[in-house]
Amino acid sequence: MKARTIVSDIYEVGIRDWTLHDFHGFATPRGVTYNSFLIMDEKICLIDGVKAPFAEEQLCNIRTIVDPEKIDYIVVNHVEPDHSGSLPALAKACPNATFLITVQGANELKEHYGDIFKTQIVKKGDTVSLGKRTLAFQPIPMLHWPDSMVTYCPEEQILFSSDAFGQHYCCSKLFDDETEVENMLFEAQKYFANILMPYRKL
Repeated sequence: MKARTIVSDIYEVGIRDWTLHDFHGFATPRGVTYNSFLIMDEKICLIDGVKAPFAEEQLCNIRTIVDPEKIDYIVVNHVEPDHSGSLPALAKACPNATFLITVQGANELKEHYGDIFKTQIVKKGDTVSLGKRTLAFQPIPMLHWPDSMVTYCPEEQILFSSDAFGQHYCCSKLFDDETEVENMLFEAQKYFANILMPYRKL
């Protein structure tokens, strides 16, 4: 796979895992997508990692756009391993990057991978300027983990939503209006029922 353009200077650099057919005990016959995005601006920002076995593939996708050493920020919306497994490899490949993360996320990141990250804690309403674009951070604790966060780019009206609107779904296309919407919505309902609904009261 290679990087694909979302809008000008924002790329999808994640991974499609066509082979994963079980996630936390429920069937995922359409595979799983690990979403990650690269924003090219005066400051370069990567949003989210991928599952550990795909770390080098993610880096290959990034290298089609930019040398990872030039990345200034890495946003960590969620520390569950399917989002964060590649972060140790990214820390090595992106030595100049600051990891933007909630305080709960920073604690979990250290527990999972050790004290190897240069982190900056972000709270509700905090923003970071990339140049032409801004990132605004909104913690959403117990969406299903305490560290969960979403990131919004107002200039592009893009919400980098982590698990908030998830579904386990692989597709060779990039946008939802290019897919079989009925299948996508079915997978979204199944994802909500199994992953998010158990925490709805929290």
